[in-house]
Amino acid sequence: MRSIVSGIVLLGMGIGLGPVSKATNARPFPSGAAQIAATQITIGESISIGSARLNEVRTVQVYLPPNYSRSRQKYPVIYALDGEVTGSVTTTAAQFLTSAVAIPQIPEAIIVAVMNTDRNRDMPVPTEYGKRGEANFLTFLANELIPAIEKQYRTEPLRILLGHSQGGLFAHYALTTRPEVFQWYLSLDAPLSGFPAVRSIMEKATERITKGPNFRGRLVSVESVYGWKKEWPATGWAKGSYGRRIALPDETHETMPYRGIYEGLRSLFHDYAPKLGRDAKGIYTLTVLEQMYQELSNAYGYKVDIPQPLLFQTARENTAMNYGAEAVELIKRAVLIYGESPTAKQLLISAEEAAKRGRDPRLEEWAKLPSPDFGSMRPFLGAWETVTPDGACLRVTLTEENRTVRIQYTIAPPAGDPFQMEVQFVRVIDSQTLQWGVHNGRGTGIIFYSAKLIEGKVLQGMVEPVGIEHAPPPHPVTFKRLN
Repeated sequence: MRSIVSGIVLLGMGIGLGPVSKATNARPFPSGAAQIAATQITIGESISIGSARLNEVRTVQVYLPPNYSRSRQKYPVIYALDGEVTGSVTTTAAQFLTSAVAIPQIPEAIIVAVMNTDRNRDMPVPTEYGKRGEANFLTFLANELIPAIEKQYRTEPLRILLGHSQGGLFAHYALTTRPEVFQWYLSLDAPLSGFPAVRSIMEKATERITKGPNFRGRLVSVESVYGWKKEWPATGWAKGSYGRRIALPDETHETMPYRGIYEGLRSLFHDYAPKLGRDAKGIYTLTVLEQMYQELSNAYGYKVDIPQPLLFQTARENTAMNYGAEAVELIKRAVLIYGESPTAKQLLISAEEAAKRGRDPRLEEWAKLPSPDFGSMRPFLGAWETVTPDGACLRVTLTEENRTVRIQYTIAPPAGDPFQMEVQFVRVIDSQTLQWGVHNGRGTGIIFYSAKLIEGKVLQGMVEPVGIEHAPPPHPVTFKRLN
């Protein structure tokens, strides 16, 4: 038996986690009061399933991605045990990681919150394993719940089992008993290490994830009070698998799920989003992204599309660097996958203009510059400093070590700790002009400095952002020697 009992709704001011329903329930207010219209915000469905295995009706709450009703795509599914608590937390974490960041950190997912009827029967405490309750519950999940979900919703063949405490222990039981049911596991403070009654589950889990020839799954254990502790198998994992143990020592057993679910999802999908501006790939062309997401598709077990925000962001960065043809390719792929949009049209105009301008040859020239000659750099050794109009202190430090010059570029904001940015190159022109390029900390492009040495005490010249989106125009800069 399967029936939709009711929609899961929130009352609010247009702020929600999913599609907004069309029904509006406006309530009258007393004369003189602020006029506020309240609308229902639908974030999922509550579903009842009659279980022959458990001989009872079970309820699950299904939280759908915001774009579910407006798209045809399929989604991986996260099954959250103890759904009364973990369902909404998992949904909030997942939607933050997909919608509230510039580049999605995980794919959109359907969240199935499995509500309890007899928790200790289905997900026993360690001493109660072996009395068939856990076996019956796993059969319900595998043979009744999952087929119903996959028949009703558009799903990808990636199922993730999430559980806290006894639910985390049950996740390990599922991994060792029927590993084909779920592919990935997120365990939160599972009572494992130190509990002799479930020692066999730990041993079987270790055997499977380190020696199982067919195991290609992922297991993340987030721990505060319980968990694997020192018995976590940190090495020797099966090829193609992934595991990580995350410690949250400042949380209690009861408080850790909120942070643990967020950290766990990020870790499970640690390879989903590229670290733009922080790796060695250079510019992200369509070819680079296609290769990356093909590798993800192989690892995840379904075709993983390049996220639309990533296609748009890399198109913007390519456009800023005058890689117009590459930007056009990225935008066209976004339209092919996700359809036309005002953003795509505007980006395409800018990309085509960049293609007409051609590339800035300096970027490729700077990338190939050799290390500077020590003799030419000697007059510039020391620390140089300037203060920007907004109060940030910029310091350039050149030091000598074994006749090799090292350069550091440090920013000390008006409020906050100083931090360093990577210097791509440094060179001397006409013996009196020092030039250096700093990697843009938020993406591609170079902040280019060219300053002439004046009386050995001042470096005076210009700073120019090159290949950086929405950058200010070139402007004067003066650094003073500190020593």
